[in-house]
Amino acid sequence: MKSIELLHGRYLRSLRRKNYAPGTIEDADYNLSRHLRRFLDETKLHPLKVTTAALRRFQSWLLHQPKKRGGGARGVANGNRILTQAKGFFRFLKVEGYRRDNPAEKVENAREPRSLPRNVLTPQEAKRIIDSVDTSTVLGYRDRTILEVFYATGIRRNELRNLRVENVNLEEGLLRINEGKGGHDRVVPLSRMASRFLENYINAVRGELLGMKKAELRMKNGKSGGIAARKESNRLFLSLRGRPLDRNILGYIVKKRARLAGVDRKISCHVWRHTCATHLLKNNANLRHVQALLGHKSLATTERYLHLTITDLKAAHRRCHPRERERHA
Repeated sequence: MKSIELLHGRYLRSLRRKNYAPGTIEDADYNLSRHLRRFLDETKLHPLKVTTAALRRFQSWLLHQPKKRGGGARGVANGNRILTQAKGFFRFLKVEGYRRDNPAEKVENAREPRSLPRNVLTPQEAKRIIDSVDTSTVLGYRDRTILEVFYATGIRRNELRNLRVENVNLEEGLLRINEGKGGHDRVVPLSRMASRFLENYINAVRGELLGMKKAELRMKNGKSGGIAARKESNRLFLSLRGRPLDRNILGYIVKKRARLAGVDRKISCHVWRHTCATHLLKNNANLRHVQALLGHKSLATTERYLHLTITDLKAAHRRCHPRERERHA
């Protein structure tokens, strides 16, 4: 019988062959290693012996596992994402002939509550955070540029992290996002402010970050820096050492910049995405246009942001409803 490690590795290779996005493969690897394999170890089950009933137990088991950060209860949406990765794994086992059946076929995802986006920034808060960044330093200018791009495009964290220099079209004021969620590409407009900061960042600041990397390599490998010095990253946003940004650094950056600006909210990269969409819709942007900007497959996902204009609705209600007007008579 094939080992779990071997089957796991072959599944990940199959995803790479099918050209799945690197982030999707990374998530599959993490979720299978941290959750499914731990459940199988605890229940002493092998993937080739798992039944539909066992996978339903796995679904319930997930809801009782604390989240890695904070230790709180795992949400339904999070549990569904992990279960979807497990379903992909068992589908692979059947297609490749390791199993005669797929035990995940009859396991349905739990129904997710239709929650509204939280912690959307006001225009004043967004401006306060962005304008407070000290752009006299290399990292400060990089962080200001990152925030401008987040706010202008509503881009996802991993999409921004994977941007490359050639994805920026400054002449047209456009940004190409390759292999977004679901493996889809899209082209989105940049604001004039985001374009201005990107131009300066690419022409001046980014080179300084790469220069720091070259200096580090020369110290390690001698004066020439060796072959490694010539393998410069073409990622758009780089770390202080000229390397691609770590997966969690963008979350740290947005939290840090909000804290330094005195905005007392729970801020994440996704909050900037919510903020971009909400502000566009409040200023009468077409819902279909916002859907295209965010890369939503379903218009229903974008429609969630319409509910965030409730403050405008409340003001109109107070101003126009006869009973409200009677109250002030």
